[in-house]
Amino acid sequence: MSAVAHGINSNPEGDSAGVPWAGRTLTAQPFPGDDGSADPALLEALAGGDLAAITRAWAPTRAMVPIVAVLGEGDDDAELVAAQGDKSADMALVTLVGEDEAKVLPVFTSVAALQNWNPKARPVPVEAARAAQAAVVEECPRIVIDPAGASVELPRPAVWAVAQGRDWVPPATDPELLAGIAALVTAVPEVKAHRCEPDGEAGLIVVLGLPPGLEREQVRATTTRIGELLLTDQMVTERTDSVRLAVRSV
Repeated sequence: MSAVAHGINSNPEGDSAGVPWAGRTLTAQPFPGDDGSADPALLEALAGGDLAAITRAWAPTRAMVPIVAVLGEGDDDAELVAAQGDKSADMALVTLVGEDEAKVLPVFTSVAALQNWNPKARPVPVEAARAAQAAVVEECPRIVIDPAGASVELPRPAVWAVAQGRDWVPPATDPELLAGIAALVTAVPEVKAHRCEPDGEAGLIVVLGLPPGLEREQVRATTTRIGELLLTDQMVTERTDSVRLAVRSV
């Protein structure tokens, strides 16, 4: 993965939206007593390797997100020039670019884990839900936890679940999702049975049971109709990375 820094506008008289600092009340440190160490329950979940358990353990924790300094006008540090997104910015949020060219937001369990990844990055503590919301805003489909250590990627549906404050389970075991899919596919008269199977960590294969003897065009029309229903359903698009259809005779 390669790193990209996204600029945060620095204005001594106001914030990035132009709202003056004067007259504001500063809130208390949101993590009093935080020594920057990792949450033991999260470390245990990471060691276990179960993605649903990792997401569940990460959601209530404090995460560390990396912020890096970027160049001002006239600076010529080549290392920072390669990373900066906006020369007028002073600090920037770092995202990574995955092998599929999609952006990934790195987060860390501790200050030590972040510094092991990039000693120049400044650790900023945030609630995991806020980090997930930032990933959505920055159009990062995935979050990677401790990329220099455990390096566990949360898929888009898990990121969205944490951002929305709800539990995430793999699509093939999500009762609400499965009920919603059942309502969609059984409304199509040609479908006599169906089942859902896992397709990777966050995808689904919907197996359709169709009556024997259907013409090829009838099968195509049926699968096209169901595909449209699934792809336009909000729950399906939020809770799965992908949906594939398979057909069998019943």
